[in-house]
Amino acid sequence: MQDLETLNRLFGKEAEVCFVEGQSGMPIIEVATKKASATIALYGGQILSYKSNGMEHDLFYLSEKAIYQQGKAIRGGVPVCWPWFGEDPGNLGRQAHGFARNLLWNVLDCQLHDDIVEITLGLESTATSKQWWPNEFRLRKKIVIGEQLDISLTTENRGEIPFSISKALHTYFQVGDISQTTVVGLDGLDYLDKTLDFSKHTQVGDITPFAETDRVYLASPARVQIIDEVLNRQINIEQSGAENIVVWNPWTRASLLNDMDASDYQQFICVETANAIANSVIIAPGASHQMQVKYNVSSIA
Repeated sequence: MQDLETLNRLFGKEAEVCFVEGQSGMPIIEVATKKASATIALYGGQILSYKSNGMEHDLFYLSEKAIYQQGKAIRGGVPVCWPWFGEDPGNLGRQAHGFARNLLWNVLDCQLHDDIVEITLGLESTATSKQWWPNEFRLRKKIVIGEQLDISLTTENRGEIPFSISKALHTYFQVGDISQTTVVGLDGLDYLDKTLDFSKHTQVGDITPFAETDRVYLASPARVQIIDEVLNRQINIEQSGAENIVVWNPWTRASLLNDMDASDYQQFICVETANAIANSVIIAPGASHQMQVKYNVSSIA
């Protein structure tokens, strides 16, 4: 891992992009331009904060009790679930949601053009990663920070045999009040409900959570919106290369989590861009797969 001085010399951009020491000594990228601000942890390659300059509130929820330590995912922002989503598919005792969110990512590139910052982070297979997953891979995450936030996640198979992955951007969107928040765009789609033993159901109308919600939608529309009446904003989600949408809020089960206040479930909803369960992706040797999402915010007034 390169030190902060080296990172700033190679990739820093005067006042716009700076590498600093975050909590527990973790390296953080701070971005501030005329169009937007953002913070990104190299641990997990995880976006923690984003605001375009027209936004009053941060796009993302980040727990004040988040734990910043090796082996523990940061609660909030945009965690990367990879190379599996959910519980260990092999029942081998490995951590849920894979290992990409618990490793330090490398900075590969940083560009600044017209007050838009493009940062590319990467992971590659190592002796450590092969303890959990034996495959040869290259993983790239490109983050474009401007008046909207663009994220792409590209997996390349660098080995000699095909492998299968499931993945998600486990995005925690900040909302003013979960009971006055609606997810639009999933009407008529089938989903598996984890709170009901993964039984299959069909969405009727829009979603306004009123209890624990943990659903994997079996088709992914190109566009979904979150309507937040309290913060007076519409969060627009546009995605490609993803076959699933996951909607999650723990409701009062938040009290069981040691890195979140018991009442914090009222302040976020996760709407996750994913390839999961039957929509896992098989990648041939030398081939790659890319998943992309774009976030922007507009007023509902």
